[in-house]
Amino acid sequence: MNSVEDMTETDLGFAKHVYEQVLGDDKYTFIEGVENPFSCSVLIKGPNDYTIAQTKEAIRDGLRAIKNTMEDKAVVPGGGAFEIAAHERLQQYMRTSVSGKAKLGVAAFADALLIVPRTLAQNSGFDAQDTLLKVQEAHIRDGKAYGVNT
Repeated sequence: MNSVEDMTETDLGFAKHVYEQVLGDDKYTFIEGVENPFSCSVLIKGPNDYTIAQTKEAIRDGLRAIKNTMEDKAVVPGGGAFEIAAHERLQQYMRTSVSGKAKLGVAAFADALLIVPRTLAQNSGFDAQDTLLKVQEAHIRDGKAYGVNT
């Protein structure tokens, strides 16, 4: 629907109570007493068509990510956690299964993977080397997915 004027009551859901609350610096909208919790209406406002299109795409992408997570019953951890784990696994693979010049290629690829968590750390204002070492050590110690937590 492209216009509020085209909207009818049948296009909307029902909620007993809708309110906005400020928590810290962020505003949150709470919706309570919903009759049909399997649907919702989202009104997107913006100063121009470009902003509205960007907001619409962001909502669509977020909903698609949730849908994929529910269908796949799996989540890929963020913050460079995959890259940290892949780097460690490639290092192990290089030490046990590769010989000769191929080791240099595996090592170069493994090191290139660390660009993602290193960049996340730098962009977050952290000491990139210190953060990367802490995350790698945590992954090796616990064997769990660890990423840069901004």
